[in-house]
Amino acid sequence: MNRTLSVRFAFGIVLLSVLSALIIGSIFSALDSSILPGTKPGLPTYFAMFIGQAFLVVPVIIFLLWRNFSLSEALRINPVSRSTVLATVLLSLGAMILSDEINLLVNMVIPMPDSFLQVEAMLTPDNSLSMVLLIFTVVIIAPVGEEILFRGFLQKYLENAWGDITRAILLSSLFFAAIHFNPYWMIQIYFLGILLGFLAWRTSSIVPSIIFHIIINATSLLFSSMGEALEALILWHGHINPIWLIIGAGFFGFGFRQLQTDQGK
Repeated sequence: MNRTLSVRFAFGIVLLSVLSALIIGSIFSALDSSILPGTKPGLPTYFAMFIGQAFLVVPVIIFLLWRNFSLSEALRINPVSRSTVLATVLLSLGAMILSDEINLLVNMVIPMPDSFLQVEAMLTPDNSLSMVLLIFTVVIIAPVGEEILFRGFLQKYLENAWGDITRAILLSSLFFAAIHFNPYWMIQIYFLGILLGFLAWRTSSIVPSIIFHIIINATSLLFSSMGEALEALILWHGHINPIWLIIGAGFFGFGFRQLQTDQGK
């Protein structure tokens, strides 16, 4: 692929995919008359999220098929062992716990803006159909689509074009964080993107990064819906309970070591 694409063109394809998804989503969300400050979104907004995220990979897949590239090769869609899947799950659970503490520390320095309350309201819809659309979009469609686009297509292309794995992971992760258009969470998203990039490179597959992404999104959505009940369970003096932090660090360390062992065989 690196013989037919420039780096600028590869970034352009990704940008086109993101903008296309935003435009498609915006068209459908405009049908929601309930989008007002302090109110919860209606069903059209959740449908718009679903359609927008589903469309994210359409431009890049059309391009690859048009140029007769193998999708499995171009997008790093390769099977992995059960041991790698287990290591990924442990790594993901550990990263989830540790990243929650990072979020709390960031919030101490830079309090969450009031405008973000609308984002929290979006994560707790009023009806079951909206909830189903939200769960399917956040937990399945978004992780699969974003990993195909960023770790499968962009990062793999940059690895081949530059011959520098670190640079490819750092740059693709920065682009990944930037397209979320969320400056408050950009640092956290960037570091998670680096972990996702490492997983995809180390295993030569986006399957582990998809699993990681699914677990992070699913637990974030679950924690948002639980609210105060969750705080009583895991928080201690405004931070993650040290016991949970130790468990999270253990999961992360064990998963990382197991992953290294698996790939070294």
